[in-house]
Amino acid sequence: MIHLVNLNQAQVDWHIQPSNRFFEEAPVLHEDIFDSVSGFSAYLFKQVESKQYPEIVSLAFWFRHAHLKQVLGESKSDISQKNVNRVFHIAPANVDTVFMYSLLLSVLCGNKNIVRISQRSGDVTKFLVAHLSQYMRSPKGAALVSLISVIEYDAQHQHVTEQLSHWCGLRVVWGGDSAIASVSKIAPKTPQICFPDRYSVAVLQLDNESNVASIANAFLADLLPFTQQACSSPKALYWLNTSNINQEKFWQQIELSLASATHQFGISHKVEQHLLLQRLISSFGIALVDGSGNKLATFARPMNIGPIARCKVKTLTPNVLANHSGYGLVIEKEIESVDEIDCSSKLQTISYRTLNEWHSPRGEFKRAVPMGKALEFAPVWDGVDLLQSFSQ
Repeated sequence: MIHLVNLNQAQVDWHIQPSNRFFEEAPVLHEDIFDSVSGFSAYLFKQVESKQYPEIVSLAFWFRHAHLKQVLGESKSDISQKNVNRVFHIAPANVDTVFMYSLLLSVLCGNKNIVRISQRSGDVTKFLVAHLSQYMRSPKGAALVSLISVIEYDAQHQHVTEQLSHWCGLRVVWGGDSAIASVSKIAPKTPQICFPDRYSVAVLQLDNESNVASIANAFLADLLPFTQQACSSPKALYWLNTSNINQEKFWQQIELSLASATHQFGISHKVEQHLLLQRLISSFGIALVDGSGNKLATFARPMNIGPIARCKVKTLTPNVLANHSGYGLVIEKEIESVDEIDCSSKLQTISYRTLNEWHSPRGEFKRAVPMGKALEFAPVWDGVDLLQSFSQ
């Protein structure tokens, strides 16, 4: 056993310190773990501050008692009887809640877990870790004390990552391609699952009878959290056989809905939207068009819709979307068939709202979900069955 408490204290910050119980090999009863995890969901719901963060509300809703029963009942993995495994989670900096899903699913499998959070983590991560620590000191959360620790350190301290990688039996890496490549070189024999850069798109079809207000709110539910930087956040909106008049009705409703919506977009994001568009134009030669399909000047600015922005293009390739970094810029393209969507292995989610039954496009992508559901987590994420991975 590697003595984690002996890590250089000047280089690491334990937000949840490993307790003596953390080093015990005896497994915790599955029933106690289940009650403790679902209890954390109830605990989050009771925090008044949670209501400020829709992503925390979604997390708490996902781990509520009834849903966990459903998730575990549908799983093909037997997580009630297993040997103790050790899992090292490396959390991303840009999507504050995603690490908590993989952590708690691993906890439900009876594993001991160390989470490394980034020094660039936002308020949501700090809120979750602080309240998790507080909850673990309660009688309901006591079962988690032997299963969870949280550490923070600079990624440049690769020897810390190496030591934690040797400690674990499985490494879970959330982050960009370059971050994953860097971690993969450290203790390369450590088994790992990773979630690299992905992008997502939306497909929308409207007619004169469409409930534009409901559809606009569903689109914003997918777009606004994490300032559009989550892998499931739509970077592009494909208009499927929709008139320009109905497209404009949609954007007018988006502007109305944004006036009362909760989001983290600020003035700096308006600058980023413009700079991002110019980078995409210069790097990939994308041609901007107006509503009639006429080409616009290459230096044209995106059209502001409250805190977000939009621009319509003639062609849209996977390379453009893979280099789209979010910040609230929505790229639009008109299509007559979903098969015009240029799919790729980097395409994670297609969220859709169409007039007729949905038919998936040809090509490679991870999943298709109704609009408004893109950010909802699933135990099979990006093609990886997490419960199965944590139960082996």
